[in-house]
Amino acid sequence: MVAEAKSHLAVFLENRSALVSYAARLLGSRDQAEDIVQDAFLRLKPHDGTDYAPRQTLAYLYSIVRNLVFDQLKRRNIETRGRDVDPPFWILPQDPGTPEETVLLADQARVALQALDGLPPETRRAIELYRAEGWTLEAIAGELGISVATAHRMIRSGMVKIALSLDQASH
Repeated sequence: MVAEAKSHLAVFLENRSALVSYAARLLGSRDQAEDIVQDAFLRLKPHDGTDYAPRQTLAYLYSIVRNLVFDQLKRRNIETRGRDVDPPFWILPQDPGTPEETVLLADQARVALQALDGLPPETRRAIELYRAEGWTLEAIAGELGISVATAHRMIRSGMVKIALSLDQASH
C-alpha cells in the first residue's frame, strides 16, 4: 500500500507540470489548471483497491484532469448563461472624433447601407440577422428555410459586396 502511494506520487510529481499545461490549454487559466491538477491527484486513489502500473496511472491522471476541466467549463458556461458579459458595441459611448472623421464615418455608413440595399432581400436579411442581431448560422438557416452552408455563402457573398463597395468609395 505504501509502495503504491509512492508510485502514484512519483508519477504525479514527474508529470505535474505537463498536466498543469494540459489543463491550462483547455481552461485558458493557469491558476484554475493548478486547482484542477490538485483535485485530480486527490481523486487518483481507486476506490476498489486495484493498483495501476505507472503508465496506467499517468493515463488515468490525464483522464481525470480532462473530465474535471470539462466539468469546470460546463459550470462556467451555466453560470454565465443568460447574462451578457459585454453590451453590444453600438450601445457603448463612442469617441466623437474630429469633424472630418465624423463625415468620413457617415459617408462609409451611407455607402454600406446602399450596398446592403442592393442585395437580394434574403441575403440582406441573413446579414442583418448575423451581424446586427448576433444570430447563429443555424438559426438563420432555420428562419430562412435554407441550409447552413447556403446561409454562410449568402452572408459571405453579401459581406464581400459591401466591402468592395466601401473599397471603391474610398478611392
